Amino acid sequence: MRSAFRRAALQNAATLRAVLLLCALAAFAVPAARAEDAPIVVDEDALFGDADSGVETVKEEETGAAVKTFLKTDTVRIGGAYAGTLDASWTWIDPWNDGLGAPDRRALTPEADAKVFFDGRPNEQTRFYGAAKIHWPYADDSDFSVFELFADFSWNDALYFRFGKHTVKWGVGYFWSPADVLNVGAIDVADPTAQREGPVSLRLHIPVSNTQNNFWAYAIVPQAADAASAAALEPEDLALAAKYEFVLGGWEIGAGGFYRRDLAPKAMVTATGSLSRFNLFGEAVAAWGSDKEWYTDIADDTYEIRTAGLYFSGTFGFSYLDSTNNFSAYVQYFYNGNGYDYAERNSLIETASAADLLTLYKIVPGSGQHYAGIALSKAEAGFERLTLSVLAIANLSDLSGFVRPTASWRFFDGCSLMLSPTFVWATDLLWGSGGDGEYALMAGGASVTISIVATLGSGSF
Repeated sequence: MRSAFRRAALQNAATLRAVLLLCALAAFAVPAARAEDAPIVVDEDALFGDADSGVETVKEEETGAAVKTFLKTDTVRIGGAYAGTLDASWTWIDPWNDGLGAPDRRALTPEADAKVFFDGRPNEQTRFYGAAKIHWPYADDSDFSVFELFADFSWNDALYFRFGKHTVKWGVGYFWSPADVLNVGAIDVADPTAQREGPVSLRLHIPVSNTQNNFWAYAIVPQAADAASAAALEPEDLALAAKYEFVLGGWEIGAGGFYRRDLAPKAMVTATGSLSRFNLFGEAVAAWGSDKEWYTDIADDTYEIRTAGLYFSGTFGFSYLDSTNNFSAYVQYFYNGNGYDYAERNSLIETASAADLLTLYKIVPGSGQHYAGIALSKAEAGFERLTLSVLAIANLSDLSGFVRPTASWRFFDGCSLMLSPTFVWATDLLWGSGGDGEYALMAGGASVTISIVATLGSGSF
């Protein structure tokens, strides 16, 4: 066995590192029984999050005594999720004018990815959790990553701490969450339910006794691109954030702030409530200055950082969930205070040429000021195995966007087939944007893409 590992190491060092990473995770579960054999005292879906996203932490809005927050178990829980899909797609650029001849692009995209986690709770005050992600094609270290690794501990059943790398849930938006200033990267509007990567931080949670109010405080380590950047960090680089949550009438309100010496200070507020069967949400953030690179000339690749002035972003929307009829709907509007006004954006793009394409892509994503999104889904749509859905995202500033209807048929557990055309548009009806619309530029032009996706063995374990 050892000689086999030595030969594997000589042939592919990156693959060996992946094996060692998985073995390290599995080692925590050697003395443990399978997850389903472990004693279950509370609803684990509510405590940890849904199985498809791995084991997630107690939601920021939830409170409770340590005995509820840190469930003691005699075994280490181990599990994860596997995604096996094969996506064949064909794309036609501007078929409305050029017709449907031979496709301009073809792609075959296999996915054989996994997320593996361990969750250990040796006593009621302590929890250890870690999760690693593995992404095909397993070519180098970038395909293997530690997604989360942290410890939970508490003092006197009153102060609850977490230290390590973990996802933070500050915002309440579905497609966009401007108030969530802590996580690494923004929500992917094409996959809004995907768990986001969080920073390394120390979190303090103080529930207010006999109320539904909570106080959260964070000391956040800036994201380091490599080992050299991590070694260069100084104590003054720590970011500080705090948030207070309370109930006002039928609304849950959150208010907080964020400070880091090299970024614009920010204040934020979130609100969630309900109206009949509609769940309402909204959030806003105000910053003194902007962290964005505001381009002044694309051809010269010159930009400025605006350190003064008030920059406001906000969003509101609603969701409608009908479990009886297996129907869900999400609708959201987003005002992006870090977007260019229309005249400034057009002036910049007009100076661009093919040689400036990479620079152009730096300003185009998120360059508008007004956005809207809608997602509808209906399971058992006439047939028990059929699910129909549609996703539509639009930049209302330049009237570009995409719509993606999807029909999925489940043959049996772990095997399904999905047909998903994507229509990317950009219109000059009002603004004269034509092919310069954000989503058209990102897709290489107004286009139609036909995708056939086979799901092969995906699921949680």
